[in-house]
Amino acid sequence: MTNAEIPNQTLRETHQAIAERRGMNVAALDKESVSESELMSALAYVLGIPLVEVEDLNDAFLADCRALTAELETDALMDYQFVPLSRRGDTLIAISSRPWDATTTEVLLGYFQPCARVKFALASPACLTALLERLKAAETKPTRSLSPTQSTTVPAPVVLPPGVRAAKNPDSPKPAPPPPSRSGSPQNDNPLLTSEDVTRLMNVLAGEIHRLTQQKSQRSL
Repeated sequence: MTNAEIPNQTLRETHQAIAERRGMNVAALDKESVSESELMSALAYVLGIPLVEVEDLNDAFLADCRALTAELETDALMDYQFVPLSRRGDTLIAISSRPWDATTTEVLLGYFQPCARVKFALASPACLTALLERLKAAETKPTRSLSPTQSTTVPAPVVLPPGVRAAKNPDSPKPAPPPPSRSGSPQNDNPLLTSEDVTRLMNVLAGEIHRLTQQKSQRSL
């Protein structure tokens, strides 16, 4: 964060706090020697708000942030440089690198309309960027749904042991009967008689004729 982004009065008080911590006069303070972490710590002290650092961005912290940012676009949060953290009654707690910006407060109260006021926690631009990047990475990506005609699984082929026949499926359609012949009788796979069949039938008929002839002769006696 550059000094130009901080209001003049707040920046002077911050430098005064840094000089007091170093045990020196503010006029002798080399402002170029002030690191960002030292500046943010003194700035949070002057503003009277907590400081959020990268070490604080654990899973529980991210879960609290996601509860309020689920419906918000991460890119918009990056533009405004804030992240809603929690809501306590009519008070919204948000993380920002510019908590003095009136536009930030206006945007937050405009979206979270049940809230009447905003309390801020301070974070450096680098810390806030790291938080927003983690929230963006955790966003759920939309998945393409399958149509009713599509299937998510393919049935595996059934392999039977050698010598075992597959059981018939009772629900499978039965084969249609063969079409009737022109005479109306069912078709026969072997419609013609062999010579052996004809000889056997003739012998049977001859035996029957002989038996009937004998019976007739006995009745006439």
